[in-house]
Amino acid sequence: MVVCINIIQILDCSFYMIINIVAFLSSIIPILLVTGPFLSDLAISLIGIFFLFIFFKEKMFFLFKNIYFNLFLIFNLIIIIRSLFSEDIFFSLKTSLFYFRFGFFTLGIIYILNNLKDQFQKKFDYILIITFFVITLDAYLQFFAGYNLIGLQSPQEYRLSGFFGSEMILGSYISKIFPLVLIAFLNRTNKKNFFSLKLLSLSIFTLIMVMLTGERAAFFSLFLFTFIFFILTDLFSLKTKILFILLIIISLSLTLFSSQKIKSRFIDQTIYSFLGGETNFKSFKNLKQQNKNHEKRKTYIFTHDTQSHYISAYRMFKENILFGQGVKMFRKLCSKENFNYDKWSCTTHPHNTYLQLLAETGLVGFVFIFLIFITSLFALIKILWCKFFIGKYKVDNINLCFYGFFIMFLWPLMPTGNFFHNWLSIMFFLPIGFFLYKTRRISFE
Repeated sequence: MVVCINIIQILDCSFYMIINIVAFLSSIIPILLVTGPFLSDLAISLIGIFFLFIFFKEKMFFLFKNIYFNLFLIFNLIIIIRSLFSEDIFFSLKTSLFYFRFGFFTLGIIYILNNLKDQFQKKFDYILIITFFVITLDAYLQFFAGYNLIGLQSPQEYRLSGFFGSEMILGSYISKIFPLVLIAFLNRTNKKNFFSLKLLSLSIFTLIMVMLTGERAAFFSLFLFTFIFFILTDLFSLKTKILFILLIIISLSLTLFSSQKIKSRFIDQTIYSFLGGETNFKSFKNLKQQNKNHEKRKTYIFTHDTQSHYISAYRMFKENILFGQGVKMFRKLCSKENFNYDKWSCTTHPHNTYLQLLAETGLVGFVFIFLIFITSLFALIKILWCKFFIGKYKVDNINLCFYGFFIMFLWPLMPTGNFFHNWLSIMFFLPIGFFLYKTRRISFE
């Protein structure tokens, strides 16, 4: 009898330890994402494995009745089956076979929030805010001093990389993590003194930093999110909103024209690339020389290289409209005669989330992700309608941030990273866990 009691105590202790490990790993994800894909992917994989243990121990088979859980499993099953019929089975399966880990990572976060609630949320918020400000202030240092806190210089003269070194994803990290930072800010702001000023300063501080990184897609994404939030939030009056938007535009305009490098990156290079020039030029002097020949160049709907990627992706989609070519197969097939458009066609992915999904997973895979975008868009339209046509309407500002994030991440008309890349996938699934918990779409109670 005593032995049985001791065994039960040991098991309970081990289970409690597992919960705390999951909570710890989840709370440091913002830091691990800065180190690159390896440690962050290892952490979410461990969270997924630990959640599977919890799943079977607590017999959570009720999850199979949840529509969101089932939709994720169906999407995962579809991309696995498609990989089995792709031209390079093992290469495609390396991504699709273990994609389920992101779903279990999300469930792990929901479980921790359900059991530790404010304790975990508070720890996560503080780690997130500290990480965000360290990364951003470090990037400002690199812009003004030429090197960051650990002596790293950016590998490109017109871009900033901060702690990311050779990886030019600083702007992407800041823009994608900012909605969670804003949520943490809203969660932790108990004193309303100077609240408006704090929120405005935080937004301008972040937007300018992303502009300085030289990442145009990241800047547009963040500007879109900020615009959505300030238009739809009920935290300020209409006059205050208009004033804020004007101050943001003035601040960004002054930043844009205060530096020749920033102006060249956002204006000159953009115009040049839409006229068919190479976007990966070596120097601004070369760009200036090439700009003289604008009138001789053909105008493109997209930049020359991205348009080539898009055309190749569309050709892959046309060959298999329902199921595409298989996950990660764009890079393997883009050089084939029936898919290749010109010398710019081949790259690791087509640089657009929806074209990648259509090319690699077809309409069947595409619809799952597009539904997230459409659902978020309708939620924002509903808020807009209620605010301006019904009258008094209490906006849930935290949910507004989540919907804004999904719109920003899945906005169709701009270049994006590889949707199936583990780093970007973590960035995508991290807010989903908090959103599903808050809206009670998945609950363990």
